[in-house]
Amino acid sequence: MAALLSAAISAQAAAPADLSLGVKAAEKSDLQLMPGGVVSADVLAHYSAALQFETSGKLRQALEHYLAVFKADPGNAELAAHTAGIAMQFQGRAAAVKILEDAVQASPRSPAPLLNLARFASTYPPEDLFEKDDTALKAVTEALEKFPAHAEVYEAAVMIHLIQNQRDKAIAVMEQAAKQDSRDPQFWLAAGRTAERVWPLGQAEFSVEYRQRVAPFFENALKHVTKADAEQVTLEVAQQYLLTNDSERARQLCEKLATAHNSLEARKLLYRLYGAAEQKDKALATLEQIVKQAPEDAEQQRLLAGEYDKLKQPEKAIPHLEVAIQNGGGEISDYLKLGWELYQTQKYEDMVRVGQRSVRLFPDHPLVHYQLAIAHRAREEWASAVKHFAEAEQHVGSTQTELLDHLFYYQYGVTLERMARFEAAARMLEKSITLTPREEAKAAANTLNFLGYMWLEQGLHLDKAGEFITKANELLPDQPAYIDSLGWFRYKKADYPGALKELQRAESLLKQPIAPEDAEILEHIGLTHQALGDKAKALDYLERANALNTPDLKARKRIEEALKKLKGGGKTDTEKK
Repeated sequence: MAALLSAAISAQAAAPADLSLGVKAAEKSDLQLMPGGVVSADVLAHYSAALQFETSGKLRQALEHYLAVFKADPGNAELAAHTAGIAMQFQGRAAAVKILEDAVQASPRSPAPLLNLARFASTYPPEDLFEKDDTALKAVTEALEKFPAHAEVYEAAVMIHLIQNQRDKAIAVMEQAAKQDSRDPQFWLAAGRTAERVWPLGQAEFSVEYRQRVAPFFENALKHVTKADAEQVTLEVAQQYLLTNDSERARQLCEKLATAHNSLEARKLLYRLYGAAEQKDKALATLEQIVKQAPEDAEQQRLLAGEYDKLKQPEKAIPHLEVAIQNGGGEISDYLKLGWELYQTQKYEDMVRVGQRSVRLFPDHPLVHYQLAIAHRAREEWASAVKHFAEAEQHVGSTQTELLDHLFYYQYGVTLERMARFEAAARMLEKSITLTPREEAKAAANTLNFLGYMWLEQGLHLDKAGEFITKANELLPDQPAYIDSLGWFRYKKADYPGALKELQRAESLLKQPIAPEDAEILEHIGLTHQALGDKAKALDYLERANALNTPDLKARKRIEEALKKLKGGGKTDTEKK
């Protein structure tokens, strides 16, 4: 077409050019002049002028030139249809039909002009509703008689009959198609798609009956495949069966393709089919083959990572997310998923590395800052963690407020506590308590206890601390840690008998053998016995607490100091307070 337009521009035009068009060349068109037609300089000039007029919206002038081109190339069905469409606007239906009928006469060996005539006559009936017009019906009938081996003839005939609510005639057309002896699989594929219009498989109440009418067309396509088109045709049929909910036949064909042709597309369909059938092992194995076959496909890498995540195998998910990021550029969801997988495998250093890159790429997104805060917190890098908690809170927009929930502020608060920023920690923890849903009793109790105990340790807001700890015990009774806090509150209020009662209750609920993390409860009992003047029992409990070798270094140092002073007759730091 570029060569034709070049010639047209350099040729003498058939009519004076409209100066308002300037010297701009016509834009490319889908229309093509027939290779066998008479392509003279005059025809090319008309064609170029028609395109330019049409591009500038001057359809009446364009029609004049299209008619001149059509006169020279009347067998060009596409040109005829386009010209008729414009003629309909300015010369009426009769003139448009005449153009299409002339194209039929000029090209008797092609079904296209007949089908164009049928479609046009069906789309644009006479203005007089009482005028009987059988142009469309005659055209498709003639096309069916002359060109029974052309699938597009059946499609056009079916559509015209269905538009006119003549389903019986549409069925008769497809029955004629089914009787053809075509050995072209493309004929049967196209006929099958047309058959689905006559027998729509989406109608559940007729699905079995309609499937029996439609399936033979696609099975005929499979019967006539050649070595060259076997994979393409079989895959199209499999896709068709998948779309029409015949999963079993689709699976059979895809398994055949995967085995015989190592078909990647068939395996992708198989993955979906196995997943829908709850054949999880086969789905996973198939997806693993897909990724091995097409490692550059980022989407398949993501899918496989997702499968491993469902199986709680983060160590297997990680490399596939990394490849997805490398091959696909990396969406924010890829970085976040990778970060959480690294968190689950306790690869905190790698999590920080990924988080830092995420923050550089998506600096205003709160989730990447939140994840990086969690990563730094896992590495006990408290200052960096607090920085990114603050960044996350700052960048939350009106559509992302769900991030700032009770869990966010709890994590933020406990991190501030580790930095000894107790007032700031308390503000965040109180926000967490306020935001905790009623149904999240466990989370609420945990935060209430943490904040209350933090205040006890710092000697702050003792009465309010007692209220929070009491509430925690009401929400979640019989929890040794919360009962220990309640006992310690009584200790701080110098109610040593009351403290001992609660602390011993906490001890009775501990699982045996006592875990190292519970050494603090024994420590508290020991210190309470000491406050009550029972040095022997105090020494016994402190020695038992010390023997547990708690992983909390601060608690371990405190227990050792208490033992040393008790044996030496001095006062512990707790007693001094």
